[in-house]
Amino acid sequence: MIAGFKLTEDFIQFEEEVSTWEDAITKSSKPLLDKGFIEQSYVDAMIDSVKEHGPYIVIAPNIALPHARPEAGSNKVGFSILKLDKPVAFSKEDDHKAQLLIALSCVDSTTHLEILQSIVTILSDEEKNNAIFNAKKVEEILYIFS
Repeated sequence: MIAGFKLTEDFIQFEEEVSTWEDAITKSSKPLLDKGFIEQSYVDAMIDSVKEHGPYIVIAPNIALPHARPEAGSNKVGFSILKLDKPVAFSKEDDHKAQLLIALSCVDSTTHLEILQSIVTILSDEEKNNAIFNAKKVEEILYIFS
């Protein structure tokens, strides 16, 4: 359980590839949108934010954390995961490619920091990080984040 949110298989997706970073954000946030955690305005705000501020959501090699301000349309705390076989480019630089997208839905700055801290703790564990990138099944991702 991370910040009161329990990750379930409905929030995890595997795809071979997406055509653009905009598609990656849209696809990664779809489970949150489908379940009412966020509004379409929030997805649009995530994309607009990258257009305005650049690929700041790529927080480490191959890892992006799309998110927007809560007032843009976040209803509930949660996150969804999209794992791509082929990285998607957020700019022309190699450092700005991502294979793992974790779309965040935060209702305030406190939950934003809680979710971010929990996810970064998992991702900074080399063993867990390698396991995520080698995962082929939803259950493997669930286990790592449980």
